[in-house]
Parts: sequence; C-alpha cells; structure tokens
Amino acid sequence: MSPAPKAVQLWRYPVKSMGGERTDRLFLGPSGVVGDREFAVVVAATGRVLTAKREPRLLDATARRHEAGAELTLPDRRRFTTADPDADAILSDWLGQAVELRRQTGRVHTVEEYRKDPAEPSSLSTFDLPAGKFVDEAPVHLLSEGALRAAGARHPDGTWDVRRFRPNVLLSGPEADHLLGTRAQIGNVLLGITGATKRCVMVTQPQRDLPKDREILRSLVQASAGTFGVYATVTRPGTVLLGDTLAAEDVAARELVR
Repeated sequence: MSPAPKAVQLWRYPVKSMGGERTDRLFLGPSGVVGDREFAVVVAATGRVLTAKREPRLLDATARRHEAGAELTLPDRRRFTTADPDADAILSDWLGQAVELRRQTGRVHTVEEYRKDPAEPSSLSTFDLPAGKFVDEAPVHLLSEGALRAAGARHPDGTWDVRRFRPNVLLSGPEADHLLGTRAQIGNVLLGITGATKRCVMVTQPQRDLPKDREILRSLVQASAGTFGVYATVTRPGTVLLGDTLAAEDVAARELVR
C-alpha cells in the first residue's frame, strides 16, 4: 500500500496571474485560501480583469502577502504595495496601458482575453468569474508530483515546473485524479473535490526563467483532454501545514453505507 500523499509545497497568489509565494502554511476560510487571488489587475477603460492569457508579462511580476494587502515586485525590480497611491501608475507604466489594481469585494468580475490570435478582434472573448474571488472556477487547486512526472515523460523536452500550473497544494504521490468524487482532509481542513482542472494557453506562457512551450498544452490535451490536477471547495475551514498528509473518503460509498 502506497503511503498517503503529503503537502510538499504550499502556494498562494495574492494577485491574479502574477507569480506567487511559497509558504509553510495556508489558512483556508469558507471561500478558499486566505490572501489568494485577493487582487487583480483590471483594464481602466473597461473594468475587466486582465490575465496572463492576454498579457503574459503579468507572470514575470511576483506578489506576496503584506500587511497592506500585497507587495508586488516587477521584473525591473520596482517594488510597491497595493496600498501605495502610485500603484496603478507604476503598473500602467510597466504594461503600457492604463490599468488599476482591484481588491475583491464579493462582486462578480468579468475577464477579457483572447481565444486565439490577439491580432484578430473576433478572438476577443469575455467570461464572468465566480462571485467573491478572482478564481476561474474553484477556490482551491491541488496537483501532484506524480502528475508532473507522468506529464514530463510524455513531453521530456518540456520544463514541467510547478509554477506553470499554479496549484495551492502540491502533493507527493501519484496523480490526483483518483481524488475526484471524494472528500479529502488535509491538516484540519476538509475539502470537497469538485472536478478536474481544465488547462488553457496560460500554462504555455513564458515566465521569468521558463520558456514559452506550446507543446505543454498539446501534450495535456492528447493525454487527458487538457485536464491536469483537481479543484476543490472548502467544506471545513482550517489550516494546512507543509508536510500534512491527505486522507480521501469516497462520497458516494459513504452515502450508500448510510
């Protein structure tokens, strides 16, 4: 019997689409990881959220939690907090367009991005994020070392760095697909595993020392219809520590016993 998977890396991403920070503990409330995707960059003219699918340079910036909300570091080493009165001006200067930092307040926000070719206006599309968080689908994302190894074997020329996939929890052990349809306890947190994580062009984008690689997504589409990792919601809030083990319980089987 294989050992229970453990949390080998914990991540949060204070600003949507920017690089995040590793930590030794995560606090999870009813709506997800505290301090995760709390802020987003929006286009001033439209109020729509800008992501790395449309603006890959966002991945070259990093953000970490700060008493002021979040501290951002740009590739040119400019550093400032979300509370800085010049924050919007600094970001706008860096990106070459008028943008603003927004903090999530519970309302629904709309993302504006390109489906295929940025040069084609018809490629522009929008979709609404879930109310209360700057996440695409679910508030918690889990990935495993086993999934990274298996994917790397299918595309060995690729750089299968965890940063491409932006999980909150990287687990030891095999691929996490077996968690689908389960409740999973890690630390004193209870998660409901809601579905497989659908991947998009964002995993192919360059960031800092990672090159652009379209084959990353192509290989995932061929192997698993483009899914990689699992999403979860928080059933019981609490704390996850680095090294905590994960125990899963089949929901359907439990209901049958009842």
